[in-house]
Amino acid sequence: MRVYDIAKLINTAFPSEIAEPWDNIGLLLGRGEKEVKKVLLTLDVTPFVVQEAIEFGADLIVSHHPILFSGTKRITDENAEGRMLLELTEHKIAVFAAHTNLDSGIGGLNDKLAEIFELQNAVPVLPNPVSGAGLGRIGDLKTPMTALEFAKLAKQRLNTAVRLSGDADKLIKKAAVGSGASDYIIPEAVKMGADLVLTGDCKYHRNQGYIDLGAVVVDAGHYPTEIMAMDIFEHILKGYSLEIKKSENKDIFQFI
Repeated sequence: MRVYDIAKLINTAFPSEIAEPWDNIGLLLGRGEKEVKKVLLTLDVTPFVVQEAIEFGADLIVSHHPILFSGTKRITDENAEGRMLLELTEHKIAVFAAHTNLDSGIGGLNDKLAEIFELQNAVPVLPNPVSGAGLGRIGDLKTPMTALEFAKLAKQRLNTAVRLSGDADKLIKKAAVGSGASDYIIPEAVKMGADLVLTGDCKYHRNQGYIDLGAVVVDAGHYPTEIMAMDIFEHILKGYSLEIKKSENKDIFQFI
C-alpha cells in the first residue's frame, strides 16, 4: 500500500471536511506515492516516538495530534522540532494526522468516550453540519450516580487520576463527554441538560465560571481521553498487508 492509500482509508472514515478550520491534518510530511509496509500509530509525534519509528523501521506514522502546527518557518537542528523533522526526513518516514475530524466524526473519539461511560441516546453537543456528528457527546447514564461516584468510575475506566469540581454529591442522570481540551463544550452541554461534563485540560478561572453555570466538571486529562485514537486507527488499517505497532509513548504528566 502507498501512503496515499492509507490516507484515503482514514479520510473515508473521518473526512477532512469535518475538521475544524484552524486544524492541520492529512499528509503533513513525506511522499504520497511511498510504499508502506510498517505503520506506527501514536497520539503525539515526539522525539521519543520518532526514535521508536526509526527502530521499528516504520514507513509511516499515523498520529492524532499534528506536527507543523504553529507555522514553522525554518527546519534546523537548533531546536527539538527541527531535529525531529530532520530525523523523519532522513529516514524517509511519512507523517499523517487525523485530529479534530477524528474527534468529531462518527465512531471517533467522542463516540468512544460515550461508549466507555455507556451513555444512552448520545448526541453531539456541538453538531457538525457536514458529518452529522460533531464535538462532544451528551446522553443519559445507564445508572444514575453521584458526581463523586462518576469521578471514581472515570478514574477506573480511563486508568488515570481525575479532578472533580462542583457539587460532589449531585445526582448525575445526564452527562456529557469531550475528548482532549474540550472544556468549551461545557456551556452548551449545561444548556442541553448535562448534570456533569467530563473533559480534559480545564483551566482554573474558566472552570470557576462553569461552576457558576451549575456545571459539575470531571477533568480526566488530555492523554487519557484521547489515547484510544490508536485503537481507532488500528481498526481502520487491520486486515491489510501492513505491520502495525502502537507507540509506547506515555502521558507527559506523572501523578506522584
